[in-house]
This record gives sequence, structure tokens and C-alpha cells, in this order.
Amino acid sequence: MRTGFLSNGEMAALYDSNFYIKSIYYPYLGQQYNQSLNGMFKVGVWKDGYFEWLESWDKTISMNGLSITMKANKEDTSIEFKDVISMSHPAIIRKVKINGKGLYRIIFYNDFRLNGNEVGDTALYDPITDSLIHYKQNTWFIISSSQQLYEYTTGRRDQGTVINDCNDGILSKNPISQGSVDSAFSIASMEFFVYIIAGNSYNDIVKKLNIIKSKGSVQMERDTRYWKDIIDPFGNKLAKQSVAIIIGHIGKNGEIPASLDTSILKFNLDTYAYVWPRDASLTALSLDIAGYYSFTNKYYDFLFNRLFNDEGYLYQKYNSDGTYGSTWHPWTVKTKQSLNIQEDETATSLFSYYNHFIITKDYSSLRDYYDTIEKAADFLVNFTDEKLKLPLMSYDLWEEKLGVHTYTVSSVIAGLRSASSLARFLGDWNNEEKWGRIAKDMTKSLKEYMFDKERKTYYKSIVIDNGKVIDYDKSIESSILGLSLFDVLDANDETLMSSIEKIKEKLWVKTTGGLARYENDYYQRVQEDYNDIPGNPWIITTMWLAQHYIKSNNLEEAAKLIKWVEGISTPTGLIPEQINPFDGSPLSVTPLLWSHAEFLKTYIYLSSKNKDI
Repeated sequence: MRTGFLSNGEMAALYDSNFYIKSIYYPYLGQQYNQSLNGMFKVGVWKDGYFEWLESWDKTISMNGLSITMKANKEDTSIEFKDVISMSHPAIIRKVKINGKGLYRIIFYNDFRLNGNEVGDTALYDPITDSLIHYKQNTWFIISSSQQLYEYTTGRRDQGTVINDCNDGILSKNPISQGSVDSAFSIASMEFFVYIIAGNSYNDIVKKLNIIKSKGSVQMERDTRYWKDIIDPFGNKLAKQSVAIIIGHIGKNGEIPASLDTSILKFNLDTYAYVWPRDASLTALSLDIAGYYSFTNKYYDFLFNRLFNDEGYLYQKYNSDGTYGSTWHPWTVKTKQSLNIQEDETATSLFSYYNHFIITKDYSSLRDYYDTIEKAADFLVNFTDEKLKLPLMSYDLWEEKLGVHTYTVSSVIAGLRSASSLARFLGDWNNEEKWGRIAKDMTKSLKEYMFDKERKTYYKSIVIDNGKVIDYDKSIESSILGLSLFDVLDANDETLMSSIEKIKEKLWVKTTGGLARYENDYYQRVQEDYNDIPGNPWIITTMWLAQHYIKSNNLEEAAKLIKWVEGISTPTGLIPEQINPFDGSPLSVTPLLWSHAEFLKTYIYLSSKNKDI
């Protein structure tokens, strides 16, 4: 499980429960830029001739914004680590302070896997800077300290030479290694700084090291204060952390990856370190309504200028450089009646940008993006069954099933309404009328074809064929709440209210609380008996229910769900994708940015109605 996250948008790091760095991203926040994929930057303590790794120590880890502190205790010794990432440079600054009696050395083990693989790296000791350096091509890292290195070594990771060399607390000073390599160094001081600095050449990292080293204490204080000042407006601790974590996920290109936690690798040999336009747009929306819209400008530039294709729609997911991400949606479904996309991603992006524009009144960006907005809205119009006046078939937001989904239809209605309103601001009356009219027709068709009058709930999805509905998915589905989230229906609409009663009845997880995605959800199940448990509770779906409660003025129930999320978040304020329904522990990736976004949005909505929150 990940317990810590640091970032300045160019460099990011994730920590595990031992305070070991598990991933370092540079210079972009995306899968192919993880410079320590599956790595582990271990820390060990040598005292009076005896060495051990921090795994065996009692540890407390805390975060305040994007600074992280770890206190470790063992017998008569306590050690405090504090890490931040510089806001000026791609540099992790770590302060170490030891309290205890005796002779101490701290050993730092460095586990880089540069440019996404373990082949062809070089690790060396540089006597000019008294540092260790790892490099491959134009990716360079320098690891140094405010104190002189006591000992160092490099070696072959695949042969285990460095990690074994550490175990006696004495390093062999091997000066260089090539191939699959790692390194270690030790510091014999009671108080010092450690620096991990990235760059594109030897001269670049040395220049940055000299700057950081000359004022490490000042930079640490400044960068800690930076995050404190950003999050101070919020009184709620988890809201504060959510703001910081969301801002930290906005990358150099404007990319907003879903999650940088690589622990999901063991399930599918891939990660969540991609940009899903839906997740990213809803995350940007939460930051906009929190008042931090200056941070989201880069994302919208990335979205409209680099992600949308010439046909006006978005694919499933993207890399941080704007190229297509890996996918499992087969291209064979590209027919006259379906596409291998998730149409809600295109629609949601229009919806979120409209809200961004309303908040910022940024006519300059509207002017620049409007041609793309027009193509996207026209795509939503044209990708419609002429007879049913519903969208054609695409994949659902969970990326599993091809059909016409209630959630997707809701997002398309919201996207067309948003585009219509944007057209009005520019005096584009024809498009304003056309997009608005089609949104109205689609709302009418939604109630006519997608509401199960017998069960009094909306279908999860339908299958269409040349103007006919040929199949129905009657599973109870949390994403039907999209009807409320996108304001497609009034919160007190009878069809919506009866649908939500079904959702609460069938999807509420009685063991731990929280709302499952849908009936018999098998994703990320643990090895336990799921009898009477529909699936794992998701934070996103639970916050959707809370947002509906707020819209229907049931503030007490919404407040309970806010408390529920606070209870299942990590002590450091990270929110996972879902939780174990038997013990409430985090499951899947932690943090998931969409979870933080929905929590922050819900908290703000509730606070605006209840000043006591």
C-alpha cells in the first residue's frame, strides 16, 4: 500500500509503508516515465556495529500537503525523516535527524530503472561532486548529501551485490557498474540532508545540485510553506490533502494521470498511469469549483489541442505525451452502430470545460478551443440513432460492456447542453439551437426507452439495432446516478428517486458501508465469501450518492458519507479506488485521483449548503 505522495508536476514520488520510495516519475507523470518501476529505495541503520533495515522499526508516517514526515523508533533511538520535492527543480530534498547515543550510520539503497527498463543503465561514484550518479541516454539522477559520503558502492542488481553488501553496514566502494545496476551510500552524521535530483545531462544535474545544496534548508522551508499556504483555506483535513494531491497530479504537459500507484501491476501487467479524459476532466472540475482553476488551464490546453482527434471524439486513454495509451477495446466494433470508445469521455470533457469557463470567464480559451468544441458536439449529434434519438453504442464508463448506457446518455445530454450554452456566449445561434434541441429530444427518449416501468428503475444499458431495442441489461447499476450528477433529471423526479432506492437496496455494502458499482461486480475481489455482498465498496460511487443527497437537501445523510470516506482513507490522507468489504482496508490503487476529486467536490457542495461542515 502507498502511504505517501510528493510531486511538483515534473517529478513525483510514491512511498510505501516502510517509507521506501517505490516510484519516481520524471520528467512527465506517466507510465513510460517511471524511473523506478517496481523499485524500492530502502533505508537501513547501522549502530555500534549492528545493521538492520527500517522494516523492523516502529514507524509513523504523516503528510501535510505534499510534504511527508516519517518518525522511526527502536529501543533508545529515534530518527525523523522529512521529504519534500522542490517547487523550482526536479529534486527530492530529505532532512534526516537522529536522536540517540552511540555511533550511527544511515545507509541509503538506490534502485533506479531508467526509462522504463533495467537494461543499459550506468551507476557510478563521482568524486568531483561526492555523489552517486545513475544515467541512461538523457535521463540522469544524482544522489548526494549535505555531509560527506561515508561509504558508497555500485553493483549489478540482478546479482544482488549491492543489497548484500549493505547487510553488514560496510560498503565496498565499487566505483562503477553497467547494465542492471543499483547503488548505495552511507552517511555518518546525526543531522543532514539528502538530495535526489533529476536532469538531462551531467552538467544539468551538477548545476542543480549546487543550487539545492547551497540552500537546502531554505528550500525545504519554502516548499513546505508553499503547500501549507495552498491548502490552508480548507478546514477539513482530507479536503486539504485532496487539493494538494490533485494539484500534484497535474503534470508538465498538463496531463492528469488516474493514479501513479504501480501496485496494480501484479493483476494486469499495466498501470493506471494514463490520462483517461473522463477521470481527468472530472478531476479538473473539482479543482475548478475549489477555486484553483489557474492549475487546470494546462490540462484544458492538453485536452483540446493534443487529445481530441479530427472526428471530434476521444479515445479510451492516453500517455502523458498525448499518444494513445494501451487499450482492450477491440477495433472490430467500429461499425455504423458502434465505436470502440467510451463516448462519455468526450461528453464529460465538454461538460467540465463549460463549468471551467463559467468560473473563469476565460473567453480567450473559449475562442481558441471552440473549433474543437464544435467538432465534439457535432460528433455527439451525429453518433445518434435517428429513430430512437439516443446515442449509438460505445463502451460503458467501467470499460467493460458495449451498449447504450444510462450514464453515457446522461453525459451526452450534459455535454450537448454545455456546448449549446458555450455557443450562446459566442453568438453561434444555429449551433446553440441545434445542440440544445437534440439534448431535449435525447432526454425524452431516455425516459421512454431506458426506464423499466415494471421495476421502476433505469436500465444499466440497452442494445440497439437499426432503430430497435433488442436487449436490456437489468443489472442494478450505481452509475444511473449520472442522471442526478449531470442534472439530466431533477433530484425529485419520480423515476430517478425510485431508481436510487433500488441502488441503495441492492448495492449498499452492509459489512463496511459504501456503495458497490453494480450487482455481482468481480473486479478486485478478495478471497472471501461474497454472499450478500454485491461487490467492493467504491469511493466514487459512494460520493455520487452523497452528491444526490445534497441536491435533494438530505444533508445529514450526505455528511455521514463524507465521514465514511474520512474513516477509510489512509492516515496520510490518501483515498483508494475501493476498499475490502470485510475489513475496510484499501484495495486497488492508492491514491486514485478520481476518488479524491469526488470527495473534494462532495465536501464543497455540502459546505456551501451547511456552514457547520
